[in-house]
Amino acid sequence: MFLNHDETIEQILATYSSLKFTPPPSQWTILASFFLKNTVTDVVKVISIATGTKCLPTSRYPVQGEALHDSHAEVLARRGAVRWFMEEVIRSARGVESQWLARREDEDGRWQRYALREDVKLILYVSTVPCGDASTRYLAAFQDPEMAALKDSSRPATVEAPDVGLATRGRDNYSLYGVLRTKPGRADSPPTLCMSCSDKIAAWNVFGIQGALGSSFLEPLYLNEVVIGEVPEQMRGVVKEDCERALWGRLDVGDFGSRVESLPGKYALHKPLISFTSVPFINSRATMVEAGVIVSGSCNDSLCWFADASGLAFEVLINGYRRGISPKHRLRDKSLPLLCKLSMFKLFNHVQSAIASHVAGTPSGSTYFATKQSFLEYQHIKKLLIGVNGPFVGWVKSGEKWETFPSQC
Repeated sequence: MFLNHDETIEQILATYSSLKFTPPPSQWTILASFFLKNTVTDVVKVISIATGTKCLPTSRYPVQGEALHDSHAEVLARRGAVRWFMEEVIRSARGVESQWLARREDEDGRWQRYALREDVKLILYVSTVPCGDASTRYLAAFQDPEMAALKDSSRPATVEAPDVGLATRGRDNYSLYGVLRTKPGRADSPPTLCMSCSDKIAAWNVFGIQGALGSSFLEPLYLNEVVIGEVPEQMRGVVKEDCERALWGRLDVGDFGSRVESLPGKYALHKPLISFTSVPFINSRATMVEAGVIVSGSCNDSLCWFADASGLAFEVLINGYRRGISPKHRLRDKSLPLLCKLSMFKLFNHVQSAIASHVAGTPSGSTYFATKQSFLEYQHIKKLLIGVNGPFVGWVKSGEKWETFPSQC
């Protein structure tokens, strides 16, 4: 059953078009958005929008958390959604009732974590098929000879990095299904420690999108549906099959699902519905080519927007930093990207302060890395997925080297 979200997609694209951001005429990009839907009232809330196709090479990773490693649209949109949820918790703690989140209480009336209200669904829209395992057959259908030569499946191509097993570089070995892949897709690009969007969405279907920091005051936030754009009608069956494999099917093996569900808390392997939209995104590659535009490549800039912002509502990034900020000013509070690790760590501390009078002390650490590690339930789930015996054992992670910074740098 395919649900129709075209009206919401049009609203998302109208919001995008209203912002002061336009890629160069010959460059394309990808857009992603998270939105909430009340299934009883049909009220919809768009909470984040992002565009982007780039990643920061490992050699340029910042050590104080002041830049985004991964600027793919799905990843930025997820971080924008997490920021919205954090700010919604602050608003609720200050007495503003949320239509979307409910505060859980135990039998003694003590505050527990927040959760989505019973009739609220979380949905991800992406203007094209997510990179990685979900898009292998889709991309192969449009592969030109030059790109095919770069993706010779007879040659093993792996990524080596601290704390990792093996993961395949981009679209190398694209005839192999179900494997972990890193960004970017082209093997002739500088290597990164960023997993493909297919891999990350699959992980969200186990952890939830809220992340380690968010897990301290939010129950797991799971996707109910992924809506994908620009897939021709004749390919939708194939793409649906590939997305179902990539986003949860390759995890639904052995006893992994039962091991997750046997742990304390609300964690489980979720299987969001895959649906499609025919609403065109004006800056997508497919739409531009159909309009006769000669595309020169993907846009270097990324747009980030989230709803109900207490300050700046959107920003444009390039190379992981806010566009127009000089290097000597990058660590200033007003110059930090709203979605970088340092900014999110600062916001996390604001949330902790807002709920401190209602909730018993929660684990914490002096650095971003130590604080994330202190949330043991979340880390246990993560270890089940990417640890030695996990289905994603080859997962590439940046780790402590780039996360040992305090909230005040």
